[in-house]
Amino acid sequence: MCISHLSFVRTTVAVAVLLSIVAGREASAENWADRLGFPAGRKVVLLHANELGMCFEANAAAAQLADAGLVRSFSAMAPCPWFADAAQWRRSREDADVGLELTLSSEFENYRWKPVSPSDLTASLCDDQGYFWRTPIQTMVNGSAAEAEQELIAQIDRAKKLGLNPTHLTTHLGAMVTRPDLIEAYLRIARRHWVPAVVVELTPEQVARFEQQGYPLPDDIIELLSDYPLPKVDDLQAVPAAETYDQKKEGFLTLLDELAPGITQIAFRPAIESDALPRITGDWQQRNWDAQLLADPDVAAAIRDQEIVVTDWKELMRRFEGAADEEVNASDSSVQAKN
Repeated sequence: MCISHLSFVRTTVAVAVLLSIVAGREASAENWADRLGFPAGRKVVLLHANELGMCFEANAAAAQLADAGLVRSFSAMAPCPWFADAAQWRRSREDADVGLELTLSSEFENYRWKPVSPSDLTASLCDDQGYFWRTPIQTMVNGSAAEAEQELIAQIDRAKKLGLNPTHLTTHLGAMVTRPDLIEAYLRIARRHWVPAVVVELTPEQVARFEQQGYPLPDDIIELLSDYPLPKVDDLQAVPAAETYDQKKEGFLTLLDELAPGITQIAFRPAIESDALPRITGDWQQRNWDAQLLADPDVAAAIRDQEIVVTDWKELMRRFEGAADEEVNASDSSVQAKN
């Protein structure tokens, strides 16, 4: 497995753990699909294309998948060279669910990006060449939470100035979930802008499973996250890497088959083929296959045959705010009846 893909998978697991919300220690029979009014017992998925703006190839793949109709949810990286192109595409597709992949890492060898903020305000976030640190661990060790928060606000501002109003937030390679103060800043930004961060509801069973995998969830993180008010998902997965396309498709179909009822976000990083992409990243083949996978008729058939509901963050927020309105109206009616 390519190192960058291995990092992606490990980060996905870490994000699932560190951004988990525990609404008390008791298990709940109700998942987020139930809470938001999806049909009972159904698998609900967000097919989430990451890293728009990173390169032309990623943008082109996202546009093709959106046109094909199965993929509805995306995230873009504001500091990257092709972000303006991604924002222009978003302006042409008002129906598209495009979030912001808040970025504090620049991982590639010869293709890198710098902060949106001025260099004198982001010194702790950058190496001696002025680029973001390559790994989230370097950001964790060196980065100032105040500078990180200021930079992420600048990334949101840049997106909005280019006409991309993010529908949700996630964190590139998990850099914002490596320390409690960074997590606090990340969730504070989500609440301030009323834009949901990708957050997983963690049951006691999942806590135990993650601890067995070497990802214990500290009590101070649980306390920090316990009052997060926006909608969550029940699980977070990544498209598995493979040695061949057929193996990748088989692994993805197995993943779909084994999903539990509830809302699951499945992350992938599609990119079209080009001569340039292998010069950018060693996992170019996996990215090409990700694009192929989500356009594969067999995948669409599996989703249809299993009656899997495909959704996006725009729909989740509509359902969430609609449910809140219903609760307020019900409360008002109850008060009026008592009076």
